[in-house]
Amino acid sequence: MWPLWTILLLMQLWGSLGTPLCRREPFYFLVAIMKLLGNKNDGTLYTPDDLSVCPAETLGCFRLELSVIGFEEGPSVGTAVFRLQRLLDALGSRLWVASQGPCLPCEGHPQRPVPLFLAKLLELLQGACARHLPTA
Repeated sequence: MWPLWTILLLMQLWGSLGTPLCRREPFYFLVAIMKLLGNKNDGTLYTPDDLSVCPAETLGCFRLELSVIGFEEGPSVGTAVFRLQRLLDALGSRLWVASQGPCLPCEGHPQRPVPLFLAKLLELLQGACARHLPTA
């Protein structure tokens, strides 16, 4: 019986020593995009207002709308957008399960200027990491 408990304890410790789910990299790339764009207000993106409703779908909408930024701004911003999208995919797959209620499609959210869109994404990531996950 003693070896079984030892093995279970070691497995639990080993699992907790893996890579943290809420890493610094998404914040790094998001802030980099914000700095590269500055206060550009020449476009609007679908931006969810309530970040607590349908979090997985909300993260997906942000991810899709980031593609617009990457496409419109070209390679200088596009590389950071692509990396952020990849990190959001990884975070989203581990962070939330699909919501149980009806969720708005991305196009159902109001359009906001790009700086506000990015600020809302930052707010979502900060809230999610503060509530659910340890940081790296």
